[in-house]
Formats: sequence, C-alpha cells, structure tokens
Amino acid sequence: MKIVIYSSNTNAYEADSLRIFTFPSWKTQWQKICALHPENEYVFVSQKPAFFMPEDCEILAPEVSVQDFADYILSKKPDMAVACSFWVTPFDWLSVKDALIAEKLRENGIETVCHPLKSMLICFDKWQTHLFLSANGFNVAKAVYVHHDLYFCAGSVKGVLENPYKESVFAQIKKLKLPLVIKDTHGLSSYGMTVVNTYGEAFCCLNSKRNNSDRIVEEFISGEQFGAEIRSYKGVHTVFPPFKFSVNQYGITSPKQSIKTGPVTDELYDIFGLESELKRLAGLLELDGPSQVDLVFDGKKWFIIEINPRLSGMSETYAASSDFLFKNFLPVVNEKLPLMSKAELEKLCTRSDVKYVCQIEDLTARQEREKGYCEVVRVTGL
Repeated sequence: MKIVIYSSNTNAYEADSLRIFTFPSWKTQWQKICALHPENEYVFVSQKPAFFMPEDCEILAPEVSVQDFADYILSKKPDMAVACSFWVTPFDWLSVKDALIAEKLRENGIETVCHPLKSMLICFDKWQTHLFLSANGFNVAKAVYVHHDLYFCAGSVKGVLENPYKESVFAQIKKLKLPLVIKDTHGLSSYGMTVVNTYGEAFCCLNSKRNNSDRIVEEFISGEQFGAEIRSYKGVHTVFPPFKFSVNQYGITSPKQSIKTGPVTDELYDIFGLESELKRLAGLLELDGPSQVDLVFDGKKWFIIEINPRLSGMSETYAASSDFLFKNFLPVVNEKLPLMSKAELEKLCTRSDVKYVCQIEDLTARQEREKGYCEVVRVTGL
C-alpha cells in the first residue's frame, strides 16, 4: 500500500528564519515507525517549516492552494493519505486547511485519515468549542462571549447614547466567580491569555486598546492542569494516560516554559473516568487522527479547557517515552531549557536518560523571550 503523509501551512516562511535541531532526527523517528509496516511505501509531503516531518520530505511552495496541494498528492497515486497537522502562530488553524485537502482527496476516491472539517471548525473557534462541550454535558468553565465589534460599536455611531450590548456583557461577567481568564477565540494555546482577580480588572482589560478581537471571559478553574492525547482511526479511539503540566505565577500553563511529567496513572485522578469522557468526546467529534486535549482536575472532576486536533508537544513526549511505539510508556519529564550551543546539544544527547531533544531558534526574534527554547524529554529515575 502506498501512503502519503502530509501537512500544510498557511503562513509565509523564510528559509533562514528558524534553526531546528532534533535528536533523534525526525527522519530517524519516522524510520522506526515505518519499519513496523515494511509492506507499505511512504511518501512525505509538507510545507515549511514541516514540523514533525522527515528532514528530506517533499516540500511544496508556501503559495500552493488547497486544490493544488491535493492535486500534488493525487499525482503520487496513493492508496491512502494521512494528515499530520502541526501549528503556527497566531492562528491555530492548520488542521482546518488539512481537512479541506482531505475533502478533495476523498472526492477523488482516496481513503484519508483526517479529522472532519466541521469538527475542525468547532475546535478552532474556542467559543464554538465551549458551546459544543457544554451542550454535550462535558465539564467546562462558566464563560461569557464578548463580540468585539458590538462591544465598541456605539462610540463611532452618531446619535447612539449608550451600548446595551456592552452593559449586558458587564452584567454577565459580574455573575462569574473570580478570578477570571480572558482569552481570544482563535489564538494558539495560551498566548495572550490574561488572568484577572477583580471585575474592575476585567472591564479595564476589555476596554483597553489591546482588546482587538472577540474575547471569552471565563471562570478560572482551580486545580491541577494536564494534557492527554487521543489517537483515532475508523471510529476506534485510544486515549493515552495524561501528563501533568506545571503552571506560571498566574496559574496557567506557559507554552514556552511548562514542564510535563507523567504518565499519570494514580487512581486519585479517576483515569478511567477521564478515558471514558475523552473517548465520548472523540466519538461525538468523529475524530480521525491525533488530537491533544488540555484539562484541569479540580480534585473531584475533570474539566476540558481546549481541544487541539493535531500533533503537539505531547506527541513528542509520548513518542519518546515509548521508544516511538506509543505503548508501555516510561515515566518521563518534558522540560524547556534556554537555547544551547551545538557543543552543549551534542553533549546532552549522549546522556543515557535523554530520549528526545528539540531546539527551535528564531533567528529573526528581537526580544530574548521570543528567540526560542530547547525541549528535552528524559526518563526519570535514571
């Protein structure tokens, strides 16, 4: 069987903007996975920066359309295509583009493993995610949606003396329990997320010039934060045991500084109940491929914060902790360290406890905190 593994991008990419180092290389990782099925032929197609893809994969130009991307895959005459979506800033919508490509492939009779477009649109829009989860009985934080244009419209319309929509937003927010989390509806991970401790802070945040898009204001759920990955194929959903996330001074996970430890199997956390709920979630969304879910355990119940229907840092962690077999996971810690020199990276890779290293350096960054990080997965207890 000939299988095309593909992923797309929506952003302009400068070839010299990122310096990426991985150990083992992504090519080596894929060789281990493909060796499990020697009867298949694999072709890898992506757009730069082609995260998670073999370094020698086939690269398409950044301006290639959805139709042209699908046509290129079809020119390979595959029996199957598999989407392996990654992410870019500021919008976490690459899984939407990959789903559009998948629709074109299916129209041409190609079996395609990719999440359905309707579900990708639900997951991409955090407010739609909230409504979906709430309507289907999942535990979620109480929240208020703030439509940006309606919130600010009265100030620019002659003759309008007051804005009842803004007043209704204030009234709804005052019914929420403090502290509150304010986030946009389409951003990547927790970038731009704000935690406020008073209603006054919330209103100042919404009234500020920094508020330039739709927002969600939701109750902050106290508890431990986790992430878990779901692998879905033909209606069968496998839930991997969760990893615990560290949090910053505001009580939220920082994507560039968090530490992941696990897998967590303690009965205290009702892992069986979590697995059951995530399988139900995957079934309702008809997921078909990898997904990562952000979670909070408040001591009694699991709350779903966000659904990321793509590969993630969790994928790397699960792979490294299982020697890329995705079963029998060893206890590991995933931590982000400051950028290292080539010599330091080479020395790090010789350690027996180190299973995976990925350093991403943004050569165009002006601020120190934007220059990048070195992500290391190591087995604990060695």
